[in-house]
Amino acid sequence: VIYRWNGTAFAFFQSIRTHGAHDWEHFTLAGHSFLAVANQRSDLGPDIDSVLYQWNGTALAPFQLIPTHGAVDWEYFGLNDGASYLAVAN
Repeated sequence: VIYRWNGTAFAFFQSIRTHGAHDWEHFTLAGHSFLAVANQRSDLGPDIDSVLYQWNGTALAPFQLIPTHGAVDWEYFGLNDGASYLAVAN
């Protein structure tokens, strides 16, 4: 569940379906805001897609499914080569 600050408290904003989520990682890339969710497992086991959401101006919308195996953490980073990276700990 996502909550948004309304000036005095955090209020419900949006539900996002997860599967044993262990981590959320927000980052901005080329002026776009993203939120990566590390899904750890489904009822069928640890092989499950984790989801990258993109802010569309009104809500976070699914942008990309990334195959993961028991994901527990995401890290976004850049290196001296100028490229951006998103790493997952499976």
